[in-house]
Amino acid sequence: MQQSNRPLGLFHSEADLELARENREREPIRSALTRLERPAADPLAEACQSALRGQLFDDPEAGCRAAAALNQTGLELTDDMAGVKRALAWLSVAAMLRSHPAWDASWPDVIAAGLDRFSETGEPLRGLWLGALTMAAGILLESDEAIQRGATVYRIGVDELIHPEGYLKGIADVDEATGRYEAQVSGSCALVLLAEMAVLIGLDLWSYDNRAVSVNTAVTYTHFYYFFPEKWRWEADLTRERTAAVMRREGAFMELVNRRGPPAGIEHFLAEQRPLFCPHGGGLTTLTHGLAPAKKRRWRFW
Repeated sequence: MQQSNRPLGLFHSEADLELARENREREPIRSALTRLERPAADPLAEACQSALRGQLFDDPEAGCRAAAALNQTGLELTDDMAGVKRALAWLSVAAMLRSHPAWDASWPDVIAAGLDRFSETGEPLRGLWLGALTMAAGILLESDEAIQRGATVYRIGVDELIHPEGYLKGIADVDEATGRYEAQVSGSCALVLLAEMAVLIGLDLWSYDNRAVSVNTAVTYTHFYYFFPEKWRWEADLTRERTAAVMRREGAFMELVNRRGPPAGIEHFLAEQRPLFCPHGGGLTTLTHGLAPAKKRRWRFW
């Protein structure tokens, strides 16, 4: 049976969930399903899990719980970096409810008004996340103008922020600043999310590059220092424990990378970190992207 590529969220399609259903007894899907049933840490994470559970198991009550959480706390956002990320996560929840009876017809107006409340600044990392939020809102509002604004942020990010070595300029290489690896991971995450959202609406950003520098350049750099923190030159005290912790918090985007263009050795990262879940980083990506679709067979007559 041919699977539909119809989007069911900002980052996954009907085919992605069908692949998970067909392989529920196979790793890494089995571990991801166990994670899906575990109580979440906060209302946002629980809403993300409930919305996905509703889609995966055709469970309307789970979708209703996600909608109730969205109505109750999803609109209480702040204009800082954390607020931008949480807004993107709540839009991800809303995207999974588009075909659910609990969808509220007032949500698009609320989303549009909420997006206008986020101020644009010259801070490059926040700018990447605001670009991801803008594209997500554009998808939900069916606004090509907002989608293209998000795509522009992505292209400028590749053109101006990714150094040929892979570090994010103005994000990782900040003098006398702490948390530079965390910032590198976060910026890589925002770029990957932009590229993956674009795929589901027929826009190819994954292949965009500037003189062979692309999002994969940044991801490869990020991935390398996960294993070799002692070589990280932007801070003297980066440790393996710290790189593991930050990827546990925000590394769910690496499943998307593994599907599109995996760096060498990513299987060791995945063995340590799966199942990967981050509400603003793509969701429970080990479930939605942990297995690659079978490649189409090419018929030959010779």
